[in-house]
Amino acid sequence: MRLTSLRLTNFRNYRKLELSFNDGIHVFYGDNAQGKTNLLEAIFLCTCARSHRTGRDEELILHDENFYKSEVGFLTDRGLEEKLSFGYILPDALNTSRSQRKMSYNDIEVNNVSEMIGLFHAVIFAPEDLQIVKGGPGGRRRFLDLLISQISRPYFRALQRYTNLLTQRNSLLKIIRERKTSKPSSFKAAASEPEGQDLSSEVKDINTESDAVQLPPMTIQDELAVWDQALAKEAAHILKKRLDYLDKTSEYAAMSLAYLTDSNELLELKYKGIGGISHQTSEDEIYDTFYSRLQRSAEDDVFRGSTSIGPHRDDLEISLNGFPARTYASQGQQRSLVLSLKISELLLLKELTGERPVLLLDDVMSELDSNRRERLLEIVKGHQVFMTGTDKEHMFENKLSEGSEAVQSLNFYYVKAGTVTPEQT
Repeated sequence: MRLTSLRLTNFRNYRKLELSFNDGIHVFYGDNAQGKTNLLEAIFLCTCARSHRTGRDEELILHDENFYKSEVGFLTDRGLEEKLSFGYILPDALNTSRSQRKMSYNDIEVNNVSEMIGLFHAVIFAPEDLQIVKGGPGGRRRFLDLLISQISRPYFRALQRYTNLLTQRNSLLKIIRERKTSKPSSFKAAASEPEGQDLSSEVKDINTESDAVQLPPMTIQDELAVWDQALAKEAAHILKKRLDYLDKTSEYAAMSLAYLTDSNELLELKYKGIGGISHQTSEDEIYDTFYSRLQRSAEDDVFRGSTSIGPHRDDLEISLNGFPARTYASQGQQRSLVLSLKISELLLLKELTGERPVLLLDDVMSELDSNRRERLLEIVKGHQVFMTGTDKEHMFENKLSEGSEAVQSLNFYYVKAGTVTPEQT
């Protein structure tokens, strides 16, 4: 897969920008705070309809404007020329009370993110990604979820449905808790209201891009069990996919770390969730186990007003030489670990989709020694690469004058105050 063009309108500090690209390595360089990272962000946005830096689309709009648009043209490894665009419009531009996302694929409007994901493959490594190792479980879950979603669209839809169901189950838990506190009764008594008592109107629906979950009105006696069954179905699919893909991800990441660092350091990934399941467990068995655990934790969940177990609570344990990388690994080791995880994502996407993803490296080369820079370029050979840095000579050191194959494919762009100037090579 090769990115052939990038067009931006009112995106970050770019009012209008249009660039075209060939194969090879593309280097955006210049001083800090000039817009280099914004270019990688705009490209990655078209992979999953989400920035890797913020969850607020409003922050991506140029100051004093009311919309933005990012559009990429790309050539697949099957020889197909395709185009994706993603934009966001503020309410004042629409004369409505709500903002609106605008997406299109080959100039045909798309309504759901689930129809966009998996069309254009890109892997990004940015400073924020160090949180995968040293941050909380959420960052590690997002890493795994994005990888699998680019390969399996049904997985992404299952995540959407799970989130919808989880929100509604949590709403019901709060309702039951309020009834318990207003009446001196046990949980079982609270779950035994008179026949015909319907709580479905009290559970707040949320609008998502997932398939609408249509459940019949239920009495309070039955309703928690119905939500548990629906939640367990989606959770079983999510957990099975995570466990299946984790083994291959771990294998590729371990090999990448060994090659990058030229060492015998051992990287291991382990899924931390409910006990009693592994990648050998069937989806039906995971359903039974998870549903049983939900039933057992029901009273505690009512007390908390939230669901205490499930894919939204799980973690990915990353260990280095048998010790937790979050506390044991140095800053340099953590960077190498995350880079190895990103390389594993790159290799796995290529293997399972048949397409070579575009690689986006934000200020990575300056943080690696010359040996690791050289090995990284060897690993990503054959992939189109976009990277940022402040000093192009330092990024490649003496290799700029060696005339190697990797250097011959280098393309440089000078970035200053929202303007991008391609250089002759």
